[in-house]
Amino acid sequence: MIRRAALAAMTCLLCGLAQAAQPLLPAGDHDQVPSRLVRLPAPVGEFERQPVTFAWALDPALSLSETPPYQASSREYWLTVAGDALQRGVTLPMSAPNALIRVSPANGATALRAEDFKLTLQGRPVGVARVADTQALRQAGMDVSAGTQVLRLGAGSGAGRAQLQAARAQGRYVIHVFEPDSPVVLHARAERSQALAGDTLRVQIGATGGALRASALLVAPDGRSQPVNVRRTPAGTQEAVFTLPTRPAAAPGLWELQVFSDIDGIPRDARTAFGVAQPTARLAGTFAIDGSHLRVSLPVQVAAPGRYELRGTLYATAPDGSLRPVSQAHSAAWLTPGTGVLVLPFPREHLPTGYGAPFELHQLQLNDQTRMAPLELRDRAARF
Repeated sequence: MIRRAALAAMTCLLCGLAQAAQPLLPAGDHDQVPSRLVRLPAPVGEFERQPVTFAWALDPALSLSETPPYQASSREYWLTVAGDALQRGVTLPMSAPNALIRVSPANGATALRAEDFKLTLQGRPVGVARVADTQALRQAGMDVSAGTQVLRLGAGSGAGRAQLQAARAQGRYVIHVFEPDSPVVLHARAERSQALAGDTLRVQIGATGGALRASALLVAPDGRSQPVNVRRTPAGTQEAVFTLPTRPAAAPGLWELQVFSDIDGIPRDARTAFGVAQPTARLAGTFAIDGSHLRVSLPVQVAAPGRYELRGTLYATAPDGSLRPVSQAHSAAWLTPGTGVLVLPFPREHLPTGYGAPFELHQLQLNDQTRMAPLELRDRAARF
């Protein structure tokens, strides 16, 4: 009886040790970890309040890969011109034949017909191979303003400084030049596809086809904008580095960095978009393990009420000593301000034969589901 009680006490002690809090691994260079929290009211609407957890086994023979942030590649540029300038002739630098020129009138501007345009290149007439008017463009699914014309250049087109004229032009017009066959391309890629308000973000800017000069503008979903510094890196590339505003935009949607460039005399414009979230919660920095069931408990510091979701991938040690993904788990619950806990359950039956400790928790993500915002992202979060 005494021996049984001693064994029970030892078992309880071991359980307590297994559940002791451990620190998460230090955040990596590309991880997203909130440095501050903001208090927000609960969003208006009906939201699921029931907690949910689930997991599924992964094939350890298959490697997991993350989709890199989108890279914008541009063979196009835009101009806004006054009608009198278009009457005299607007210079359009070109680098290849068969360009498309779209002319869209602003409110109150005179709608122009295809026959109103005169186009020359180095003083020689340029032919128009095809024309699409507003009706044709809308039938093709394009949302264009009334009076828009698209000209596909043909005979005589190519590299050089073209002149576009329209004697009937009155008002303001937006001219869009797209060169599908051009070797001159502007590239822009944000280091992350999502960020937190107040964070510093970098956008890599590069070009093919010539020397690059660039400027940039940060544009919020509500239309607010501010210039952004573009600098040259030690590696010889260029990047825009900027701090995101802490106050939320007045309208929902993606933020944009608009890049304007000159590549050996050829204009190019590009846009790269990313989400910006308000940091309403973050991981508390520790975790605990229920070793018998491979359940990982993670405390969450919450500043704003909402439904929060945690997801992660369990890596186990294979017979050859390598770490391989074996299970992925999700957990979601409604949390109120303070400290809550979300638990990722990784069933032991997901472990293939011969796989075991040490384990690592990878691709750990904390999301604010009520505000559709990724808050914390850790590529490698814990080892146990």
